[in-house]
Amino acid sequence: MRPDYAAAMPVPTPSPRPGDPPGHARLVVLGDSFTFHGPDGPVPLHEPRLYPNVLRALLAAATGRDWEVAVIARAGWSVRDVWLALQKDVHLQQRVLLGADAVVVGVGSFDWVPVGVPTPLRALLPYVRPTGLRRRLRILLDRHHHTLVRATGGRIVRTPDSVYAHNWRKSIEGIRVFAPAAAVSALLPGIHRAPYYGFLHPHHARGMALTRRLGVEASVPLVDLPAIGARHLDDLNVDGIHWSWAQHAEVAAALAEALLAQTPPDSSSSGSASNSAS
Repeated sequence: MRPDYAAAMPVPTPSPRPGDPPGHARLVVLGDSFTFHGPDGPVPLHEPRLYPNVLRALLAAATGRDWEVAVIARAGWSVRDVWLALQKDVHLQQRVLLGADAVVVGVGSFDWVPVGVPTPLRALLPYVRPTGLRRRLRILLDRHHHTLVRATGGRIVRTPDSVYAHNWRKSIEGIRVFAPAAAVSALLPGIHRAPYYGFLHPHHARGMALTRRLGVEASVPLVDLPAIGARHLDDLNVDGIHWSWAQHAEVAAALAEALLAQTPPDSSSSGSASNSAS
């Protein structure tokens, strides 16, 4: 049996990082490409219209505290990827999450998309040699992905239900190990209108229902990303996946409401409060 690294590691008492001034607060966003992708393509993380930065500004305005935001994200990240990072990335554990005041779980949308080949098979691509063969296979797969999805009727989902549920639960548990006093919110799986996925999304309703159940079980408030996305379908990036700036703003506002409901505006730093009470 593999060790549960997050549960097994001794965790220091949450406290502000050295040099953090009084009133400092930290927001951590664990996300996918929505955290750094605008309506015209990827943009630098400091772009103020990205939802993590809009959210940081809303939290600062509502609490009167100096919030920083740390974004840990990769394109296409799934809940499985987040759980692996929480287990093994010591920087994420002890320099990013430890003592955080608020955490957003911004993954899940790409777990429920249909794929042309099973995920374990695609995961072998980086190991194919020689390099030229690997590149040709990757190009062919990307070029014909929509055809493969439609040929299979979209039946193959990227992350199976049981795997999704296990990794979602473990991710929340891991976050609470390293940031026990943090307000936590998560996004429901989003919707797309993407040619890459053959314009199919047959697993989305099931993913929504499962994520809602997991949110209730873990007492994690969820932001209804599909409801917000439905209002902005005509403004999506040309890929049919990534958001307009207006959608970034709406997502940030919904997350701020969910997080502030757990962290009253006049509260002191979660990490500081936890440390002084011990």
